[in-house]
Amino acid sequence: MIVSYSSVRFARLLGILIAVCASLYFVTPSRAQQKALKLAVPSVNEGLLPIKLAIDQGLFKAEGITIELIDFRGGGPAVQAFAAGGVDLCICAADHVVRLVNRRFDARIIIGLDEHHSYALLGKAGSPYADVKSLKGKRIGVTSPGSFTDNTVRWAIAKAGLKAERDFQIVAAGGGAAMRAAIDTGQVDAGTVVSTEVSEYLRSGKFKIVTDWRTLPYASLVVIGRQKWVDANSAEARRFVRAVARAARLVQTDSAAVARSAKLLYPTFSNQALAEIAASAKARLSKDGSVSAQEFEIMQEVVLLSDATLTRVKKADVDLQPALSQ
Repeated sequence: MIVSYSSVRFARLLGILIAVCASLYFVTPSRAQQKALKLAVPSVNEGLLPIKLAIDQGLFKAEGITIELIDFRGGGPAVQAFAAGGVDLCICAADHVVRLVNRRFDARIIIGLDEHHSYALLGKAGSPYADVKSLKGKRIGVTSPGSFTDNTVRWAIAKAGLKAERDFQIVAAGGGAAMRAAIDTGQVDAGTVVSTEVSEYLRSGKFKIVTDWRTLPYASLVVIGRQKWVDANSAEARRFVRAVARAARLVQTDSAAVARSAKLLYPTFSNQALAEIAASAKARLSKDGSVSAQEFEIMQEVVLLSDATLTRVKKADVDLQPALSQ
């Protein structure tokens, strides 16, 4: 039997091709899993801890997920990026789901993070303000237009029997150091301060609480995604929910790990402040990533009172966490 050189060469090339195809068959799925999942972050607060813990403890990595956190200046810009497709998911206030669904956008709750309202309204220690009504005619600072803080302030004003546009100046002051500077220098008479920063404000002796919403059961911070994204990435969505739910349970059992992750979020905070954050997170964050009917309905009350153009949505229609947790 005579075998030509060209036949041998062809056989070798065919073997190499088969080997390459086989290697791609096995390698490509893992590479796809390692593609970074982009999450919009509107502000730094303790509601981020389940996400941060899942990163720091390797829980996402164990599920084959790589996370990229992208910072934005408030909820409004973060949701705009999400709606435009610039990010895959948004770590945002749950009220954005109601707003987006009302605009026929397929926004969904992927998993819950914080099950209490996460802000208080603070003013300077020597100011005469004791509630929202006493601030009539004054400037109130929110993080950004259309944000969680903006919605809350407008709801509180409506509950006080006043009109936001007529009786107040609502100022976009940003968060963190920008908000503190705005209150301290008098750019605003009171401003919305996230839960993890309230203790630091009060310890300084320069500020006081005007109105405290932090004890209110509320579907505040959740991870938002699109229905079409979940439909196209159902396995990844389930792995994401599984990792965050494990981190949520870790918040309840490992205060030291929570404090270490909090230190990365707040590198200048004292050990005392970090311990307070860990204790607060245990009390206020979702234990398993679920969102209760009560939290959801109070959230809707705030949203609907702050914007009369919106209509109520059913929790079962927009909350995917129960199905993704199965």
